[in-house]
Amino acid sequence: MIAFIGLWWRPRSISTMQITPHGRYMSWFRLNSVGVVWVCLASIFASTANAGEPKVLTIGIDGLRRDAFVAANTPHMDSLAENGTLCLETRVTSDDVTDSDTVSGPGWTTFLTGVWADRHGVLDNSFKGRDAKAAPHGFALAKQVKPNLRTASYLCWTPLRTHVTTDADIDVVVTPGKNATASTVWKAADQSLAWSAIPVLRNDDVDWTFIYFGSTDETGHSYGFHPSVPPYVAAIENVDRMVGELIAAVKERETYADEDWLVLISTDHGGEGTGHGGGRENPNVFTAPMIVSGDAAMKSDGIERAKGLSSPATVDLVTVALTHLQIPINPKWQLAGSADGWLETTPTTAEAKSE
Repeated sequence: MIAFIGLWWRPRSISTMQITPHGRYMSWFRLNSVGVVWVCLASIFASTANAGEPKVLTIGIDGLRRDAFVAANTPHMDSLAENGTLCLETRVTSDDVTDSDTVSGPGWTTFLTGVWADRHGVLDNSFKGRDAKAAPHGFALAKQVKPNLRTASYLCWTPLRTHVTTDADIDVVVTPGKNATASTVWKAADQSLAWSAIPVLRNDDVDWTFIYFGSTDETGHSYGFHPSVPPYVAAIENVDRMVGELIAAVKERETYADEDWLVLISTDHGGEGTGHGGGRENPNVFTAPMIVSGDAAMKSDGIERAKGLSSPATVDLVTVALTHLQIPINPKWQLAGSADGWLETTPTTAEAKSE
């Protein structure tokens, strides 16, 4: 039984809920067969075959270790990968920022801002040094160009809302309860987030949605981050089930046939033992799965995919989303990621003339 305490929800506000509970990839990729113009930039987008209205669904799965993801039964994420690209060696850290730890603070800030810690300033879970002016949330960048773009954020890790995701039109936060095991209450929180997001994805004119799931990380801390740990693998499979619910809601939209949805899935770090901090030299921690799926996503076999993507990283996520939403990348944003290799078509950008 789940109790919801103190719930409210309205645009530009935070919804809070207190929850108290009563195989298969042999290489990097698994793929079966696998003008908008800036006045100062003169950016021109290449034409796309799909003329539908672009939409983005970004899903963050905390603490998703790559070989455990491979071992888990994840039919919904597998299906998404088959309609796009999956990379199992996506970096969550930068070699150039050596003081950034492999923990959620810098990992999710990079995921959501499209820059590394040398620009966003977050080195650990304290969020000390966070520079929101230099590194705004991706939603804020999108609204600089398209002020009417409708965004939604669903998460259950409060510090992330406090320091990063402050720009959503629909802003839902679930606070996990503390009267049971951590993995159990976080599983309940994740399910509540999915239930909250489903009607919005099915009926709302939302353009870019971010949903965060935290139960995988909490389960890893309790039992271990490893493919041989049944509770951890089960947590991944449970998140996959919720991913399937979200995708089903998207496909039930009355306007779905006239839309061009792109689904992005990745994580902030992997894990080793029951932790992940200090993992900059451990590939089970600093590399992770990333899926880009949809009609606009690159679809090719592993060899071609590797040629198209020389340095995959979670810092690419914001650039990929903005590109799909037909928002020119302003060089002043100094984004560190790239859409090259992730999308079938990417914009070409002419350098601005000196003033």
